[in-house]
Amino acid sequence: MPENFKSQYALANRSDNNTIDIQKKLLAEYYGPIDKLYDAISEIILIANSDRQIVFFNSLVPTMLGIDNPEIIYGMRPGEALDCAYACKNPGGCGTSEFCSECGAFNAILMALSNKASLQECRMLKKDTVEALDLLVKTTPLEIKGQMFSIVAITDISHEKRRSVLEHIFFHDIMNTAIGINMFANMLAENPDCINESEIKKNLLIGSNQLIDEIYSQKELLEAENNELVVQMQPIDGCLLVRDVVKILSNRFRNHEIRLSPPVEKIILNTDRGILQRILGNMILNALEASSPEDAVSISCRIKDGNAEFQVHNKRYIPKKIRLQLFQRSFSTKGTGRGLGAYSVKLLTERYLNGSILLNSSPQNGTTFIASYPL
Repeated sequence: MPENFKSQYALANRSDNNTIDIQKKLLAEYYGPIDKLYDAISEIILIANSDRQIVFFNSLVPTMLGIDNPEIIYGMRPGEALDCAYACKNPGGCGTSEFCSECGAFNAILMALSNKASLQECRMLKKDTVEALDLLVKTTPLEIKGQMFSIVAITDISHEKRRSVLEHIFFHDIMNTAIGINMFANMLAENPDCINESEIKKNLLIGSNQLIDEIYSQKELLEAENNELVVQMQPIDGCLLVRDVVKILSNRFRNHEIRLSPPVEKIILNTDRGILQRILGNMILNALEASSPEDAVSISCRIKDGNAEFQVHNKRYIPKKIRLQLFQRSFSTKGTGRGLGAYSVKLLTERYLNGSILLNSSPQNGTTFIASYPL
């Protein structure tokens, strides 16, 4: 670790190998045959020392993590063992990045090390695959011969969270769209000669297209998470694609102003048109939903450093506490049962299109999402 390294959250200090070995023996003497009970439990059980390093784990851990040599787990911190995307963000490892300040698992461990039991949810993105995990983490303080430890029980609740989001989307968002379509259909049925017939038909078309898009969006995301999404790369004009997406959303958000900056040059990139259209649509949709009708949303595209770069800007500032969690699955500023928009943008961009997503936000300049893809 660099000498001038400064943690952005918790202390980076680590116990050396000798200390870890002593603590392993101490726990073995204290627990004796009780560790067999932990092996019978169908959830991850860890014990972390005061430096938040693993000194005990049940037999499920190596299997769950796909680790052939269990010995390498000793001395790791939980986020490092679970391959959290932010665990290696800083040289100090798990607990030292600014993202760790909003990690439920990490904060639960800190609570136990201060002699207070805790139960918290944790949203985690895995480092290389952008796989999302929703975890329920229960920690219990343990003191042995004056040394403080944290017993960490981890339950995977990803399926429950995913089901909750899908239920909300289908029972709320899609139902609202279907009700709108039904309303316009009834207006036509009850007044076949009404003077607004062409406008009603236009709204019916917009609503039906939106309904299909919402259903297809969820189907695509499920395929992406299950590694079943088929990518079809082809040369496309990036700026023309942005223009098409803006046209679709302009019909849906008629009270909002969407400003599309004319491109300086033609941008041809080799990508999957459908996936990129979904990403750009989500970026612009998120900006529109975060903005008041009087606040314009601005979109631009350009070539920068050999990549196609797409920027979506709105005037609203995102506080740091929210920014640090924004790309996590199940996190949303819109209430429970939401939280797939920004996460899906990151998943589709990084896992399937070899791109990157950045977020800049300040009270003075508002918020800009930047998506970059190789040409």
